[in-house]
Amino acid sequence: MNALWALHRGVMALIRRLPLAPAHLAFRAYSKLLRTIHPAYVGRSYFGARFECNLRDLIQRTIFYFGVWEPDISRVIERSLKPGDVFVDIGANIGYDSLLAAHCVGPTGGVVAIEASARTFGLLQRNLALNDRSNVRAVNVAVADRPGRLELFEPYEGNIGAITTLASRGGQALGSVDALPLVSVLTPQEIARVRLIKLDVEGAEPPILRQLVSELSLFPADMEIVVEANPHDDPSWNDIFAKLLEHGFAAYEIANSYEFDWYLKWRRPTPLTRIESLSPRLQDLLFSRLTDRT
Repeated sequence: MNALWALHRGVMALIRRLPLAPAHLAFRAYSKLLRTIHPAYVGRSYFGARFECNLRDLIQRTIFYFGVWEPDISRVIERSLKPGDVFVDIGANIGYDSLLAAHCVGPTGGVVAIEASARTFGLLQRNLALNDRSNVRAVNVAVADRPGRLELFEPYEGNIGAITTLASRGGQALGSVDALPLVSVLTPQEIARVRLIKLDVEGAEPPILRQLVSELSLFPADMEIVVEANPHDDPSWNDIFAKLLEHGFAAYEIANSYEFDWYLKWRRPTPLTRIESLSPRLQDLLFSRLTDRT
């Protein structure tokens, strides 16, 4: 198995050395070959974690081929966390960011991995077990601005990360899940030590953020937030952005793309870009009250 993994990494290294156009063609051919042989493999990330990777799923196949998911966000997580910190992963999916954070915070720190989809939560649990991480607490619940039940929807196959609580996005109904405000999910000890919250719940971020802003006094002053923002999807984003700035946060855009060509040519993180207003497009943001995060 180690020999096969070394061969796989060698093939990917050779492909990435090619100019982009031939690298794109070589990657497509190699990807098609592996899917023909078997649809699922165990992949390894650049920080040493192992993941069950179904090549039919966007996130899982990206991790398998490149050893990373959202590399610039990964670097923000690494720069933010130190041993003993607590990381909260809202929309944990299969556990990539949770396991990266677990590596960063060490045995004295903690990770709360929150995933609403029962099916995805099963994959998350298997990946946590695969890596024997005792500093991660996994919770199968939807974070919301009030307690209740929320319906889940899968807009399309091929990306379980797109599962959402928004019926407006369409797709197959997957059933319902318990919903709780974040402070009801976390323990008082976790709240007191939260260093970074990552929030990616496919369009349902605004009410969660509004609730979080109203309860900022409960959290440490140096807590940072990484969030996927889509003002085109929800105009209330502009009000939330302004509220966070009023509370002393600066906003930084994090470079990101889901195209495989971007991963083929990615070599190093792009510096964070401080912004004073939102653009209407989808973007990943860091909100921080630290002096300088550029």
